[in-house]
Amino acid sequence: MAWVAPDPRPNLVGRSPLEIAELLAPHVDRPFRATQVSRWVIDRDATSFAEMSNLSKELRSDLERRFRITDPEILETSSSDDGSVKWLFGLEDGVTVEGVAMPEDGKLTMCLSSQAGCAVGCVFCVTGALGGGRNLRPDEIVGQYRVMLRRLAAPVDRVNIVFMGMGEPLLNTDHLGEALETLYERVSPKRITVSTSGILPGIRWLAGVERRPKLAVSLNAPDQERRERLMPIARRYPLDELMTELRRFPLERGRRITFEYVLIRGVNDAVADAEAVARLIRGIPAKVNVIPLNEDATHFPDLRRPDDSTVNRFAVSLRDAGLTVTVRWSKGLDVDAACGQLKGRHQRRGSQST
Repeated sequence: MAWVAPDPRPNLVGRSPLEIAELLAPHVDRPFRATQVSRWVIDRDATSFAEMSNLSKELRSDLERRFRITDPEILETSSSDDGSVKWLFGLEDGVTVEGVAMPEDGKLTMCLSSQAGCAVGCVFCVTGALGGGRNLRPDEIVGQYRVMLRRLAAPVDRVNIVFMGMGEPLLNTDHLGEALETLYERVSPKRITVSTSGILPGIRWLAGVERRPKLAVSLNAPDQERRERLMPIARRYPLDELMTELRRFPLERGRRITFEYVLIRGVNDAVADAEAVARLIRGIPAKVNVIPLNEDATHFPDLRRPDDSTVNRFAVSLRDAGLTVTVRWSKGLDVDAACGQLKGRHQRRGSQST
């Protein structure tokens, strides 16, 4: 494939209204023109200046010469029997990432990626097994949302966004923060969740921003030894330090921290483990998402999913301890779109090219 020079024009995707106004100020006759452009890009998901019917033809042509509106390219979609759709996106430098759209009862949850790969290395996650990749820029993060929203099969009443795709969001705080500010123009912070493996500097950063999304923390074990074994990043950010940070994390009225707990047969699925989790997080406004392991015979063949009775027994033990608990029976399993399965590569099965 011949090398193609990158487009030097600034991309308006992923920028806030203020950023767009500052970029366009020297090129529009009145400030409200920049507001019109930002509304087209942010509110209406415009893909070209030609769509901006309330601008003159001359202005549209001039802006087209100076700027661009570029989203990730759709390389492939994979549709699950449960209605979920996995998207393989191609970025301008040839990197690929995946996102997932999960419709349910009139609402849509989008799972977005923040990095092209993941260097955290959790032993139960395919993305981590494949290794690290670069941080995604704001346009590449917001672009996933724009593309999936435009391709909805049916209208939805509400969109939720979860940063539980490829990568560790709190290792990309600069770009994540910019992307969040743009997403907030369409989606309330209370409908956006950032999930982390426990990156303490990132949690402190999130605690200090003016508008915060919801926080989810991947826990997976109630003690340091096992958490280190499952999540090597815990050596750098130990469990006791993590819990200290979470106890002082500022929570808006009615907000809770979500603890995600991947349940692995014979590793962390005993009733005693549930009781230890309850003791560990006691006093923190919290809920627990219990996630039965999504197995992968290639990347972690020795790890198995507990049977349903063990999963339910674990959840009941947490509830008996006074915790709010949800068992997250993963969607998209048949197309490798479930928690911990994203690869960012072309798939061999269950795909529909677009």
